[in-house]
Amino acid sequence: NHRFRVYSMIKKYTRPAIWIAVFLVISYVIGMFTRGNMGWYDTLAKSSLTPPDIVFPIVWSSLYVLLALCGWRVWEGFSRPNGKTVFLLYWLIMPLNWAWSFIFFEFQMVAPGFFWIMALNAAMIGFIAAAWAHNRAASLLMAPTLIWCSFAAYLNYTIWVLN
Repeated sequence: NHRFRVYSMIKKYTRPAIWIAVFLVISYVIGMFTRGNMGWYDTLAKSSLTPPDIVFPIVWSSLYVLLALCGWRVWEGFSRPNGKTVFLLYWLIMPLNWAWSFIFFEFQMVAPGFFWIMALNAAMIGFIAAAWAHNRAASLLMAPTLIWCSFAAYLNYTIWVLN
């Protein structure tokens, strides 16, 4: 009985910790690839609401923890009603999310970046709606990323217009 409790506790915390570790590594790798184009980004006219540069890695690291926990919840809830749809929507969102940094920073494609992030936001809204009834925790874990990406869409749009 004691072994089962210990195993259950390890399982309960190990799986989300693995998701978080993997997502933080992905975030770090994306940052390493796109960091080289910060000089280009610094030359652009931006909104007066653009946060200082230090805010972005802090926010994105936090969001990647939430996205990892969201993914873990989706994975754990795969067999729930609507679980497969929610799982597929989640895995539509993640490549959209990961690719935006490359589109915007690496390829310096400001207008396509705006349309890309709007598609990402639409996908997140669809995910939140699809998951709400059956995996509310996953919906709530996705919401901060939607809020931040909506703000990022505004910043992207402003850069497009000003430049």
